[in-house]
Amino acid sequence: MSAAVEQVGPGVYRRPDGLVNSYLVTDDDGLTIIDTGWPRSWSRVEQAIAAIGRSLNDLRAVVLTHGHPDHLGVAEKARQRCRVPVRAHRDEVERVRGKAKGASPFALVPGLLPHLWRPSATAFVLHATRNGFMTPTWVREVSPFDDGEELAVPGKPRAVLTPGHTEGHTAFHLPDRGVLLSGDALVTLDVLSREKGPRLLPDALTSDPAGARASLQRLEPLEADLVLPGHGEPWSGTPADAVAQARAADR
Repeated sequence: MSAAVEQVGPGVYRRPDGLVNSYLVTDDDGLTIIDTGWPRSWSRVEQAIAAIGRSLNDLRAVVLTHGHPDHLGVAEKARQRCRVPVRAHRDEVERVRGKAKGASPFALVPGLLPHLWRPSATAFVLHATRNGFMTPTWVREVSPFDDGEELAVPGKPRAVLTPGHTEGHTAFHLPDRGVLLSGDALVTLDVLSREKGPRLLPDALTSDPAGARASLQRLEPLEADLVLPGHGEPWSGTPADAVAQARAADR
């Protein structure tokens, strides 16, 4: 298996993509991609699928935690090339389509400016720009789902609405596999400071910081022993423990 993809749980694979994570979830019915990385990551997606012994013909759906370009990535290309649905929470659909107020990545620029004194923050912005963050390909057709819905896609992820980072940000629970995919509702890497451990992303990258803090309580009671974040390394432990550490780091 390629070093670019690693198995992290039963039928769950992590594809690190330069400070952001994409996940591949498999079962006997095929493959689901949860988040697709950067807008210029198509070749890396293809390589990852091949590395786990699957092909593009096995892809059944792309499921998005939210519509920021480093997670939206190549969803539209997958939709067109593989003829699969792109799923997002109904409150996130317009962002994924590029139609929501504040959907443009340029909306993040004013909040980022005060952080650029950090070399790590500047490096992240340059890396994001090189990988197409500022020129996303929005998804033309999006199939919505609701909070609590078990999606009829490989892996059967259950949607856990966690608004704050964006309006319809959603985490995904795989209870039969003991896995929580937390997206950007809870991460283990601050992409601006490079601090590690369970935490919230900086307010500068979040639409509603108070909402993001409140949404931690939706993750807290979930039963899992592995948390897979949108940024950073997998975290072994319960969501409750991860949330406790995130709150401590936020003080």
